[in-house]
Amino acid sequence: MFLTNEWILSVNHPSLLVVARRINQLLEKVGQVKGRISQTETGLVELRLDRQVNANTIEKNERIVVTAKCTKAVLRTATHAILRELLGQLAVGVTTVDYAQGRRIFMLDMARKYYSKATIIKFIDALSFAQFNFLQLHFSENEGFRIECQTAPEIVSDEFLTKAEIKEIIQYAHVAGIEIIPDFDSPGHLKQILKNRPEWQLVKKNEAGELEKNPTALDISNPEAVAFIVSIYEEFAQLFTSSRYFHIGADEFVDFDEMEAYPEIQAHAKAVYGEQAEGIDAFVGYVNHIIEKMNQFGFIPQVWNDGFFRLNRAEVVKLSQDVEISYWTKWNKNMAPVETFIEKGYTVTNFNDNYFYYVLGENAGYTYPQYDKVVTHWKPDMWPQEQVIAVEPVQLPGVAVAVWNDIPDAQTQEEVLNNVSQIFFAVMQKQSNAVFATKEQIETFLTTLFEDK
Repeated sequence: MFLTNEWILSVNHPSLLVVARRINQLLEKVGQVKGRISQTETGLVELRLDRQVNANTIEKNERIVVTAKCTKAVLRTATHAILRELLGQLAVGVTTVDYAQGRRIFMLDMARKYYSKATIIKFIDALSFAQFNFLQLHFSENEGFRIECQTAPEIVSDEFLTKAEIKEIIQYAHVAGIEIIPDFDSPGHLKQILKNRPEWQLVKKNEAGELEKNPTALDISNPEAVAFIVSIYEEFAQLFTSSRYFHIGADEFVDFDEMEAYPEIQAHAKAVYGEQAEGIDAFVGYVNHIIEKMNQFGFIPQVWNDGFFRLNRAEVVKLSQDVEISYWTKWNKNMAPVETFIEKGYTVTNFNDNYFYYVLGENAGYTYPQYDKVVTHWKPDMWPQEQVIAVEPVQLPGVAVAVWNDIPDAQTQEEVLNNVSQIFFAVMQKQSNAVFATKEQIETFLTTLFEDK
C-alpha cells in the first residue's frame, strides 16, 4: 500500500473514531504504517459517514475515500478497500461494495476441539478483512464442553476458555464489527453433559426388544432433566448479553425415522398432546419450550433444519414461529426442502454442507471446501443437495461457513485457521459479485495477517 510515515486517516464524524482506530489496528497487523487520525484535516484515506447514500463506495484517485451509511458499513467497506489495495486490485475511480445478502457467518465447533483465545482472535481478524459479520461459537458437544460453567462445573472439559476470556473475545469481535452467536445444542449432542447423569439419558428399544440407554439424547419427558438444561441456557444467556441470536441446536436428536423406538417420548407425547401425537411432537414441544425460554432471556433463537416438517411425519405440534432456521442439509429424503420453511414464513440461513462444511478428517463422506471450487462454482442461490432458491435477502439473509471437528487431531488449530480463512474470502467475493483475488494471493495475505509480531 502507498502509506508512508505521517499520513492522515481522516473522519467526517466522531462516531467513526472507533472505526479509524480499528482500521489502524488492521493496518498494523499487515505491516503497514498507522495513520494519524484527524477530524479536521484532509486525509490520504478518508472515512465518510453519510446516512443519505444508497450504496457503499470506495473512490480512489490521489487518495482513497470510503463512504457508507452506517458505522459498521464504513468499517466493512474500509477493510474491503485495504484488502484490494494490498492485493493491487483496487481500481482508480469508484468501486461500489454491495452484497447479495446481509449476513456472513462463521460457525466454529470449539467443543470437540479446543481453540485458544489467541486463535479465535486471529479468526476474527480474518473474518473482519473478509467482511463477515457473525461468529457462531458452538461450545457444547458429545465430546466436550469448552466454556467455564458454574451451573455444572463437572461438565467442563480439561481444556476450556474462562468466562473472562470469552468476554475479551466478545469485546474484540464488537470492535471488529462482528457479533457473537452462542451455540449450545440440545436435546441431542449431550453425551458430555449426560455421562454422569445416566438417569436422564433417553431409553431406546433395540431390535431385540431390549431397552438401552442413548448416551447422547436427553429424556425430554423428564421435567428435572429439562429444567437442568434450561438452567445451562440461562447461565450462558447471562454471559452473552450483547448477542441478538442464540443457537439452540435441535439437530440429530435421534434418528427421526425411528421415533417409535423411544417409548418414553412416545408416551409423553400422547399424555401431553393427545392420542394422535407421536414422539416427534414431544421433540417439537421440547424445542418450542426452549425457544420460549430464549425469547424470555432476550434472544432470537436459531435451530438446525433436519428435524422439522419432515415429509414422513404429520406433527400435531408445530414449530414455533419465534425462531430462525439454519438449513444445513437434505441428505435424507424425508427432510423438508428449503421451500417448506420459506412458505411457512421462517427466516432461513444457508449452511450449505456441500460447499461450506469443513469437517476435520473429512469424516462422514465430506471433503474439505476449496477456495477455487467456491469461486468457480458456488453462487448465493445455491443450497444443500443442489437446491436452487432465488436470493431474497430479508427472509434468506445470508450464508455460513462451518468447521466441525469430527476427528479433532486431524489438523492443528493453525492448519484449520489458515485453510478455513481462505474460504471466507471466496464467499465474500461471490456475495459481492466481484472476484478479484487468486487463492495464492489470499494465502500470502493470510500469512502476513497471522504472523506473530
